[in-house]
Amino acid sequence: MDQQQWQEFLAGVGAIWEGDKALFPDTESDLHLIDLSPLGAVSVSGPDSQKFLQGQLTCDLVTLPDNHSTLGSHCNPKGRMISAFNALKLSHEEFVFRLPRDLAPVAREALAKYAVFFKTELTNVSDEFRWLGLQGKGVLGQAGQLLELKEMTVGELRPFEFNGERAIAQALNDRQLAILVANEQSKSLWQKLGATAEAAGYDRWQQVQIEAGIPQLHAATSEMFIPQMTNLHLLGGVSFKKGCYTGQEVVARMQFRGAAKRRLYRTRCASGEVPAPSLEIYGEGESSIGNLVEACRSEQGIELLAVLTIAKVAAGEQLRLADGRALEIMELPYDADADPLA
Repeated sequence: MDQQQWQEFLAGVGAIWEGDKALFPDTESDLHLIDLSPLGAVSVSGPDSQKFLQGQLTCDLVTLPDNHSTLGSHCNPKGRMISAFNALKLSHEEFVFRLPRDLAPVAREALAKYAVFFKTELTNVSDEFRWLGLQGKGVLGQAGQLLELKEMTVGELRPFEFNGERAIAQALNDRQLAILVANEQSKSLWQKLGATAEAAGYDRWQQVQIEAGIPQLHAATSEMFIPQMTNLHLLGGVSFKKGCYTGQEVVARMQFRGAAKRRLYRTRCASGEVPAPSLEIYGEGESSIGNLVEACRSEQGIELLAVLTIAKVAAGEQLRLADGRALEIMELPYDADADPLA
C-alpha cells in the first residue's frame, strides 16, 4: 500500500489530510490511534553495524541492551547535528532509526559516506514500512492487551508477528507507543487497533513530544545545531564516556567548557499558521536570536520548541515570530540547566 492508497484509506475513515498529516475530529477517548506518516525509518544491518555506528553517533549503543531504544544524533566534523533520531537496537547487527521522513534520505546518505569499510547496509525503508502510534493514559498496558504482548517498560522494544510479518513495538514513554509495520499490513493493523482506540491527528503526538522537550530535526534544520543546543545531552542522547565519534571533539569541548550560548526552550504562541522548522525568532531588536525546531497545533494555540539565545531569554526580552505573534516561555519537564556530568 503506497502513500496515496494509505491516504485514501484513512480519508475513508474520517481523515482530512494536511500535507502528510492526517487530521481527525477531536476525541476525548483515553486511547488514541495516530498515523505517523510524517515519520520515516532508516535500517542499519550487518555484522559490523554496532561497531560502525558507535564511531559515528553521539549515543552509546554498546551499553544499550538489545531490544531497547535511545535518543541520539549524527554530527558532522564541526559538531553540528546532521540528524537526530530514536535509535532502536534489535541486536548488535540490526538497528532502526525513527526520524522525520524528510530527514531520512539526508541521514542515510551522511552515514553511508563513512560505511564503506564496514560490513553494514544502510537503507531508507520509509516507503516499505509505516509507523503507527498508540497514545493515552496506561497505553503500555492497553497496547500489550491489543497486541497480545507482555506489558512493556519505557524504552523497551518488542518484535512481534502480525499476519506473518515482523512488526516492532517501541515504548517511548508512559503515554506513547510506536509500532513499525510493513506497508502491506498497515491497513489490517489499523483496523485491529481502531476497534478499541479512536483515531486522532498527528498534532496530538507532536504535542506530547513537545511538552516533553524532545527535539526533532528536519531537513531544514540539518547541520544547524550542536547537540547541547537542543538539550539532547539531558535526554540521554549524548554519551561523554563512550570515546570518539564524528564531531565528538566539538561536542565535548562545549560541555566541559560550558560554552553553550543557546539552548532549547518550550514556547507557545497564538493560533494561526503553524510556523516551519528553521524559522527565525526575534527578541526586542531586529536581529534573530534563535530558530524554530518543531511546532504543532493544540487547544491552547501553537506549541513550539525553539533554540534561543540564553542571555536574551534570561533578560526577559519579549520573544516573537516574524509575523509578530508573541511567544510565551513554557516549562520543560526536566532541568534545562542540569549538568549531565555531575
